[in-house]
Amino acid sequence: MPVVVGPVGADHGPAVAALAQLLQSGSDGVTAAGAGIVLSPGFVSARLHGVRGDRRDAVLAAVRLLGLEDLHRLGDRAGVLVALFGMEATKPLAAAASRAIAEGRWTALQLASAASGVLGAEQLVHLLTVDAPALDPTPRAAASTMAAHLEQILAPYPRKRRLGLLLDLWQQVYSHQERLRLRRRRRATQGRQSRLEELTTRYRAYDDAQLIEQIRRELGHDPSVAEAARWYPHTWQATMFMRRTLADALAATALARTAVNVGDHGVVQGMNRSTALLTAAARSLSSDEAGDAARRVPGLAGLPARPGCYVRDLAGQLGNPSEPYVRQRLTRAADYAEIILDVATDRLLEFRHQLGDWSAGNLRDWRDSVGFLTHRDPAQWAQPPVSGDRPTLMERLEARPGTAPAEEETAGDLFWYAELADALALLKGHDQADVEYGPHYPYVVCSPVPDDDQQLEPSLGSIPSALAGAAQLVSFGGRPSRQCRTWPDLTGRLLADLGVTERLTTTFRIPEPLLAFDGAVLPGTQARLEFARNARMLAQWATYMGNCIASLPYVEAAEQGKSALVALRDEGGRVVANVELEPHARGWRVNELRARFNAEPDPDLRRRILAWAAALPSSVPDEPAGPPAPEHHPEPRPATRRRADRAFQEVSGPLARLSADALALEDTSDALLTLRSLYDRRPAGGADARAGAPVKDGGPAADAHAGPGPDRDALPHTELVTALRRLSADRVERLCRDELPSVGLAALWRATAVRPLEQALAALPAAHRPHATEPGKHPHPVGPGEGPDPAGSRGRPQLALLLLDAPLPGSLRKLARYEAIAPARSMELVARRIRAAVGRLARAGDPVLALQVARHADTAVLCSLVVAATSWPPDPRLPTVAVSEPGKTSMPGFPRSDLEDPSGPWQHALPGAVELGADLDTFRARVAAEGLQVPVAWLGHGGWNALWQRAAR
Repeated sequence: MPVVVGPVGADHGPAVAALAQLLQSGSDGVTAAGAGIVLSPGFVSARLHGVRGDRRDAVLAAVRLLGLEDLHRLGDRAGVLVALFGMEATKPLAAAASRAIAEGRWTALQLASAASGVLGAEQLVHLLTVDAPALDPTPRAAASTMAAHLEQILAPYPRKRRLGLLLDLWQQVYSHQERLRLRRRRRATQGRQSRLEELTTRYRAYDDAQLIEQIRRELGHDPSVAEAARWYPHTWQATMFMRRTLADALAATALARTAVNVGDHGVVQGMNRSTALLTAAARSLSSDEAGDAARRVPGLAGLPARPGCYVRDLAGQLGNPSEPYVRQRLTRAADYAEIILDVATDRLLEFRHQLGDWSAGNLRDWRDSVGFLTHRDPAQWAQPPVSGDRPTLMERLEARPGTAPAEEETAGDLFWYAELADALALLKGHDQADVEYGPHYPYVVCSPVPDDDQQLEPSLGSIPSALAGAAQLVSFGGRPSRQCRTWPDLTGRLLADLGVTERLTTTFRIPEPLLAFDGAVLPGTQARLEFARNARMLAQWATYMGNCIASLPYVEAAEQGKSALVALRDEGGRVVANVELEPHARGWRVNELRARFNAEPDPDLRRRILAWAAALPSSVPDEPAGPPAPEHHPEPRPATRRRADRAFQEVSGPLARLSADALALEDTSDALLTLRSLYDRRPAGGADARAGAPVKDGGPAADAHAGPGPDRDALPHTELVTALRRLSADRVERLCRDELPSVGLAALWRATAVRPLEQALAALPAAHRPHATEPGKHPHPVGPGEGPDPAGSRGRPQLALLLLDAPLPGSLRKLARYEAIAPARSMELVARRIRAAVGRLARAGDPVLALQVARHADTAVLCSLVVAATSWPPDPRLPTVAVSEPGKTSMPGFPRSDLEDPSGPWQHALPGAVELGADLDTFRARVAAEGLQVPVAWLGHGGWNALWQRAAR
């Protein structure tokens, strides 16, 4: 608390008034009061003894408030210098500090004061006088805190190196702030409020009108609803539709790139830089087509349906652009790009078997005019071409050395798709989109989420934040390397030294017999064997192969020497297959063998790999035979008196036997393996146990039976489900979030659908269903969708309580702990808790879950999640969009589905939705009023139709 200090009995009124005026400056005034500012003759400001604060921070705040003219109010200037720079302050340092104060270079003064403990006086003078660009101020940054961080980070370096690192940090922060300002200017070219939904409606209406017109021309009359539904385009018609979509994609790319140029350079220079783009894109839309697309439709947005209309308008402005005119036509560039990405995805999926002619078409005219518009190298583009067995663009260019990419590229290579995504990412403030090769089209994320390593990188938003982040890495265990000469090198070394990235560099334990084969040619082929030495190699393989071989279970097994991971590279160095080898008593066996995108490898290659693996020498030493283990006989159970609980006597035996049978089923074993991979993230044996097996679509269990595995009936399920049951709700939620990418959402949902106790209750014979409920009393109302009502529990309603995650009445506690009933009930509760955790993640808009839904959900989990999301109140963390008309139960997309179909996926999903936290009454009411609601983050590019088609595969 600031106070006034002065002689007793003197008039303190002017001093109090001066202090009040000082405090009006906000937090700087409060801090500055601790510097001892002269308020009036004989009176100075101060802070109470014991109040938190540092004199250096107080003097810096006071200097900022008083300026050079009133600096005398802090007392002797030498004392001020000592407070700022310590006892080694010199006259040149005082002169340099005075110039910095006079010129208002507060960031430099603050950094010099903070660095006075690690730099000499001459270096501080250099830091204060160097011609460095101005940085944005950092409010509330304390020099004392920065000083502690600098000491922690720079202490291992010689003084000369310290100054160089600080000056490089200054430049890095300036460059980062410049990038942020550039991003803000780019975003400012777009409208403040998105009109994506209404513009999408406008485009779809135009597209539907074109489709109806095509049907009318073919039939010779207006089609009926039935005729329109039965109509399917010929190949030439699909080609025509796709050509129009490609023209729209090129126009949307030109529009987005022009918006970026205008944001970067202003209207005049930005338009000049976009001349070639606008001119080339304008040629793809005729004046008649532009007029048709721009014609207003009553009830729809007044914007043109196609982006080419605005491109033509802007092309007409080249040479003498009007700023308001240009900015008005660029304001929806991002919306158009989003729409065309979705439409292109729909077309590629819908017509993928009819696009052979379109796919082979070239883009030479476009490339001759604009070139390639992204930093991506076309020579490294490995996306499978559309509708055909042609090699990728990368493979074709390798086969024809010296050929220009523009000469070899075709429309079906979909490089233009990535360019459109990159243009949209630039508008959203990112350097480029994340692009992952897919079997039918590239998966793109235009607002990439930083990975875990990037999130640990110290922020360059300001010097204080950068120092704080680096100091945190040191406190985590990172050791600054004395060889670092730049700030990125320093932070990179700190990150590499941490345990969080240790797995990328930890050397795998490759068993001795296999090391001799590293780099060798696979017998009978031209493919070379490459053994993974660390997780970084796995990550590089997975990026190209489109599988999950870099996931945690694979890494842990390789680190422990329990498996060996192999890539087979062809003569060009390209990975053609991944192999997982596991040791056994007689040698090695192939546990997983997959080609790209988890496809089956060439049969001849597969045969030769299996033969090679079978001939590998064993790494398991032969152990001498020991004496046979003594046969163990369980002790006889003591006789007990007849229990008074007749219900327990009648039900416990049959229910325990049925529970044991249910636990022994193959579905239960598979579910337990998935739960084990979720819990301890270790391989449980064979390929089926791999949480991250390279089965990208649908998770590890989607196609996990590629090789032999251990006897899964012997899995100690009791310990596993008991351990999972004891976890707190927060821990279960964290486990689900952390392990979803490796376990897979669809696999986890299938595992939690296995309910051994529910099966046992349903199979309980009627003779063992005692009737002991008191008249007029019902233990718990279990309505539709609220929980299971197995047949076996109908005769005794209390038994249904065993399936609920709630305290049990005394009459059921003994039964719940009896033999196989105990693990069966634990598995029931674990499944419910995992689904509740998934529901909480969904409701919070978790990006990890959103990515899993968009790419790897099946209809079972997708329907349950959508039902739950529709029933939840609107939440800014989870924005949704309607994908069906209000009151309609028929859902869009193929295959067809209906909310009320009793045998369809939506009705089957209702119990699961309740376990996620859905309110079915609210769900039905909202569907009737607003339509089915789907979170925007789950849709991705392609919209609902593409999401539903992927889930139904």
